[in-house]
Amino acid sequence: MSLLLGFPLLAQAAPLDVRMCIFDHAFPPMTYPDGSGQAQEVLRRASRLQPVQIHTVVAPRFQCMEQLRTGQVDAMLAAFIEDRTSYAAFPMRESQPDVSRAVGEINFSVSRRRGGTVDWDGRQFINLGRQPVGTQPGLLHVSLLRQLNVVINDSAGSPEQAFAMLAQNRVAAVVTQQGEGEQIIAHKYKGEIEMLPTPLIVTPMYLIVNKQFYQKHQAQVDAYWDAVRQARSGK
Repeated sequence: MSLLLGFPLLAQAAPLDVRMCIFDHAFPPMTYPDGSGQAQEVLRRASRLQPVQIHTVVAPRFQCMEQLRTGQVDAMLAAFIEDRTSYAAFPMRESQPDVSRAVGEINFSVSRRRGGTVDWDGRQFINLGRQPVGTQPGLLHVSLLRQLNVVINDSAGSPEQAFAMLAQNRVAAVVTQQGEGEQIIAHKYKGEIEMLPTPLIVTPMYLIVNKQFYQKHQAQVDAYWDAVRQARSGK
């Protein structure tokens, strides 16, 4: 009987206040600083199903991650990387992240100088050899590039810097989030740089939560992750 009574009490509880950090630059199509991204819309729909009030903090990507780690913010959107589980809680199913409760998917794609011979067939690079591939440090695909025995230049502090390295012939290709890369190419490198059609990797994006915050509000966070699933499925 007490379990049955607990559900209406949870539903009637005051909204859970969540400080969520988003990037200070557009991360299309997932997030925009003005709140118009696809993932942000999913979270708004989920908040109508489960009372959560999201307060947005805008900061560079590395600051978002550091603020989540130290508890200055409660949540952010990120892909699953094992190292992040030391300070962040993911929606899990048994021992794996629960893809059904992701806010969406993002593609990381390979770009080259127009007319270049470097290619990606979905499994391996072609005509790359020991030429370096540019990227930002700490992103999901860096470990995949290492597994492929690719020479990596991860000195770029932003996607814009990665494309500048490519334009300056410092790297043979770059890996960036597809939406970001498409915008940068269209605005600055149209006719000079091209994005290859096959993504390097497609990965779910999750609302991840500071571990201490999760321990304090586990029932409400779990219910909100369930609401994210419902919001995406439209049911």
